[in-house]
Amino acid sequence: MPIKILPQSISDQIAAGEVVERPASVVKELIENSLDAGASQLEIRILDGGKKIIEVMDDGQGMSLDDAKKCILRHATSKIDKIDDLFQIQSFGFRGEALAAISAVSKFNLITKISRETSGTRLKISGGRNLETFSVPANKGTIIRVEDLFFTTPARLSYLKSKNSEERAIIKEVQNFALSNPEVSFKLFKEDKLVLDFKSVKTPKTRIQQVLKEFSDNLIKVKSQNGQTSLSGFVSSPGSCTKTKQHQFLFVNGRHIEDYKINFAVREAYRQSAGIEKGMYPVFVLFLDMDPILVDVNVHPRKLEVKFAEPQEIFSLVKNAVTTAISQTAYYNITPSQAPSFSTPQSSYPSRSRSLKTEPASLRMNFSQRNLSRTQNSPFPKISKEVSPELRLVGQIAHRYIAAESEDGIYLFDQHALHERQRFNQFWKEWQISSTKIQKLLTPQKLKLPEDIVSILYEYKKYIANLGFSMVFSCDNEISITEVPQTFSKENLNEVFQNLVEYFINEQIGEASPDILMRKLIEYKSCRGAVKFGDKLSSLEMQKLLSDFDSSEWQSCCAHGRPNNIFLPFQQLDREFHR
Repeated sequence: MPIKILPQSISDQIAAGEVVERPASVVKELIENSLDAGASQLEIRILDGGKKIIEVMDDGQGMSLDDAKKCILRHATSKIDKIDDLFQIQSFGFRGEALAAISAVSKFNLITKISRETSGTRLKISGGRNLETFSVPANKGTIIRVEDLFFTTPARLSYLKSKNSEERAIIKEVQNFALSNPEVSFKLFKEDKLVLDFKSVKTPKTRIQQVLKEFSDNLIKVKSQNGQTSLSGFVSSPGSCTKTKQHQFLFVNGRHIEDYKINFAVREAYRQSAGIEKGMYPVFVLFLDMDPILVDVNVHPRKLEVKFAEPQEIFSLVKNAVTTAISQTAYYNITPSQAPSFSTPQSSYPSRSRSLKTEPASLRMNFSQRNLSRTQNSPFPKISKEVSPELRLVGQIAHRYIAAESEDGIYLFDQHALHERQRFNQFWKEWQISSTKIQKLLTPQKLKLPEDIVSILYEYKKYIANLGFSMVFSCDNEISITEVPQTFSKENLNEVFQNLVEYFINEQIGEASPDILMRKLIEYKSCRGAVKFGDKLSSLEMQKLLSDFDSSEWQSCCAHGRPNNIFLPFQQLDREFHR
């Protein structure tokens, strides 16, 4: 077939498809232009999820008649003069595609005025054609109204989601800009109803508290620097993570981006320190500031992704900074004045589906009695009759929770999660001290395993060997263990290797360092031997748990990152009883 040049009407539609994916894309591009114009106040109005109307009004510097006519042309920009400028981008927009793309697929109206002019300019264009300009009275700034988005390409309308979904996407875009521009006020109206109202504030934390109200009491400050690259912002405290990724915000030089590797770095910081539940995600608002020459923002049509010159350094900076931040705030000594700081939202607790009525009788036994049959030593070898003065034991509730009183309120502990954390800390310290100590078995221990399990162990044998396990693959469904790390010299090796396989299949991403693998094994070990949900405990056993809690690291959550206590201040109880 002969090669031909596409008509401008078709090429404009193709270009629009790269930039304008949905109504939220239009909102994003228009807000970027407003911020680049120096706006301090923005009002966004939408109708029918932005499909019918999107209007953005700002008090920026505005445009002259000549600039207004140019702004809807492709590649018309005031941000780029020479090729080198592409590698030092400091503005939001720079390619000059947004308004051309938007006006090609909508009924487009623009009113703008600069301060030195006595009147403003109105520009009207429909589907990229029939440009009309008028002189109109106007205030300084710009108003852009986009109607009937994609009316020129009806097929694309079928790819849009429901009205509510499109509204949520627009809300997320406004939140993105509000978080990175706290000095600018933002208002969002849908169907003439005000749904977001972020007034201008002086600090990023105040703006974060505006946008993420439900998490404002559980934010930890993050701050770090590596050469010319700095990281700042806030992350959620361990134990207050959420079931979605909707509350994760990352900015590079003020620009919101999406980067799954950095998101993973944040999650790894939790997983390798305080722990984090499977299927839960930390809340964070993080700002990376760096030399523009070290980041390419021109690698994605909608500028959602960037390319770092040194991605591994950025990954390490984020992971180490978040680890340090949560490490400095997750260790407490209980005093009456500090007690309320352990408060954790109840919504972060997973549901409990098991009923006490259906639990086997063995779970109703006294913990010390039942523990005699376990292969591991009792977790309470030395129970002292001395009690900790900070927390006063009240008692056990439904063989599940431990209630304790401080001067300022009441603690409710999940007894299994509490004991699991304490066991994990103990085993982890032992591993750090004796990580090089290997126990040679007198006779090799043979494990009969399914062939697919043996295959996975063979695939990851070098990682397992780094832990101190020596394995011989004798046949397709059997391995022989000759050496084990001292930490696991008395463990059921069949379970240990099953747990390793589970990690490799379901959780492992990237390189598996010895510390990461050992952490997973110690998590399993800590969980198996801990007090169970349903164990009957004596007063001395409960007091021992409380005493250990007083000096425990990461005491607010279990080894998997699940909260192990909630705090109810007496002031709250007084309010509930109308005192």
